[in-house]
Amino acid sequence: MITKTIMDEYYLTAKELFNKNFINIGIGSLSLKLKADQMIINKRNKHYLEEDFIKKVHILHEDMAWKEASEDVKIHSKIYEQLSNTKAIANIFPINVMTFALNHHISLNPIDFLGKKKLGKIPIIEMGNIQEWEENKEFIISKYLKTNDIIIIIGYGVFIKTRDIREIITKAIILENSAFLLLNSHN
Repeated sequence: MITKTIMDEYYLTAKELFNKNFINIGIGSLSLKLKADQMIINKRNKHYLEEDFIKKVHILHEDMAWKEASEDVKIHSKIYEQLSNTKAIANIFPINVMTFALNHHISLNPIDFLGKKKLGKIPIIEMGNIQEWEENKEFIISKYLKTNDIIIIIGYGVFIKTRDIREIITKAIILENSAFLLLNSHN
């Protein structure tokens, strides 16, 4: 059973990510682990205000529910499977972060106090061969998230893993602000 508190936290996070245009219809994903083998994740091409925005799916085995879930369901599933302490995951597309990643291919190292304190140095990953990427992206992403809470993938998005779903909002906003400052600094 999903409690009202869990749903409120999920919808608050989804609302903030939508309002910041970090996720949108068909872009990005947000999931929350409920049990060892269950999560909720946004559905494909749905807005958070739609009644049927979320789908409860099994983590450890693909079933019919996966067909309605976000295209990222396989990635989220692999992350939860590999990293048992993870409770929430977001795939977002913050424009300043993505712009920074296109020009700086190694890492994003914040120059602002909050970015340094809350995020630290964040790896930037290139996809390389598109076919190989499509076949292995869930393994590649989960591998990088073993040692990082946030990874940036050039042209694909940002993955954030946390133990508290609301922490995703904080990290996403600080990351976007840090990228904006880096893009507009004259260092």
